[in-house]
Amino acid sequence: MSALPAFTRLLQIFGAGIVALSLAWWWITYQDVIGYNYLSLPDAGLCLVSNSDICQLARSLCRSTHPLAIIAYWSASLWIGVAALCASLATGTAGDA
Repeated sequence: MSALPAFTRLLQIFGAGIVALSLAWWWITYQDVIGYNYLSLPDAGLCLVSNSDICQLARSLCRSTHPLAIIAYWSASLWIGVAALCASLATGTAGDA
C-alpha cells in the first residue's frame, strides 16, 4: 500500500501545478481586458471558471494589443487541476482507512 501515498502526492503536485498555471494563464490573458475596463475584475474572474460570449468578446477586443499574442484561455484547465486535487484528497483518505 506504499504506492498509494506516492500516487496521492503526485496527484496533489499535478493538481496544484495545473491550478497555478491556469491562474497565471488567466491573468496573462485577462490583465489587459481588466486594464482597459472591458470587464471588471469580478466579471473577468467568472471567465476563470467558464467560457461565456462576454469572455470571448473581451478577449477579442484585446487580442491585437496583447504583447504575448495569447489567443485564448481555456477554462477547463482549471477544472482539470481541481479534479486532480479532489482525487488526491479522495485517494489520500482511502489510504488512511
